[in-house]
Amino acid sequence: MNKFFFLLLALLQCSMALNAQETKTTAPTQTTNDQLVRKATEALTAKYSLNADQAKQMYTIQLRKAKNLEQIVPFQSSDPALYSAKTQNIQKSTVANIRRILQTKEQVAIYQKTQADLRILRNKKQKELVGKKASKEEIETALMEIYAE
Repeated sequence: MNKFFFLLLALLQCSMALNAQETKTTAPTQTTNDQLVRKATEALTAKYSLNADQAKQMYTIQLRKAKNLEQIVPFQSSDPALYSAKTQNIQKSTVANIRRILQTKEQVAIYQKTQADLRILRNKKQKELVGKKASKEEIETALMEIYAE
């Protein structure tokens, strides 16, 4: 009986110790700056003259973009090549998703003009940096910074 009581007491102490461990059961925190996402959405909604449904989809696109960019921040210093690749993929998917929601000819024309202007800017920047004999990484970084949407 004495051994049983001792075992029960030890088991009780172990269970209390396990329950005392801190557990995080909080709701997921909002990881993105909602104000910046809303501002970007409003700007793009005005630029493309989006309707309410398209504006809602644009908000989702911008929210996903901000969340994805936040998730890769640690790679910026630890693995710059991976960070660059992931940033380019985020930019490409964002632009593709924006194109997907555009419905009118006017919206598509604005999109195509924006993309053409970006290509021209990137081409000029690349020629400038090649003339300065910049490294491949410097060129990629500079071109990645020329981005709209």
